[in-house]
Amino acid sequence: MLRIDLHVLGREDRAAALTTPTGHLLVVADGAGGTGDGAHAADAVLAAATAAAPTLTSAAACADLLTRLDSTLRRGETTAVLVVLQGDTIHGASVGDSGAWLLGPDSLHDLSEHQRRKPLLGSGRATATPFTASLGPATLLLATDGLFNYCPPVRIATLANTPTLEGLATRLCDLPRLRSGALPDDIAVILARR
Repeated sequence: MLRIDLHVLGREDRAAALTTPTGHLLVVADGAGGTGDGAHAADAVLAAATAAAPTLTSAAACADLLTRLDSTLRRGETTAVLVVLQGDTIHGASVGDSGAWLLGPDSLHDLSEHQRRKPLLGSGRATATPFTASLGPATLLLATDGLFNYCPPVRIATLANTPTLEGLATRLCDLPRLRSGALPDDIAVILARR
């Protein structure tokens, strides 16, 4: 059985986890605040992924969806990471600086390491990068740059390997908090583990 934990802090980051006929769909998006309508663009990613969920059966299908969305999105720009879990297989695609990591007790594999950070979805010039992997005993982490840009990978990996998944996304979102209690950026986090 797949367990999922999700948490979002901020106005322009989004996350969704859905059960599909063939598995699970996980999506994070970070609306670009400097481009205007970033929240709208992030919402559009979630809506498009939800509508297309039954057809997302490969990494190529995930990348095709993001490419189509880039050409039709008329308001705002956003990053996106889209993952479909079918049994033990991970199919996904990404654009921007949000990411997908597979974390084991002694390993960190950045599934989105080859993605293009710019241009973003909604620019009409974004390039979606597909990826495929096996979940195995690892923890799958999808997150926006509010986590990855402000926390060392070793701190993220250590916390993500905590045995109890429940509440872990909230704890990861709290990692980059400043002493004042404020966050340096919006954050969306999804964790999945068997």
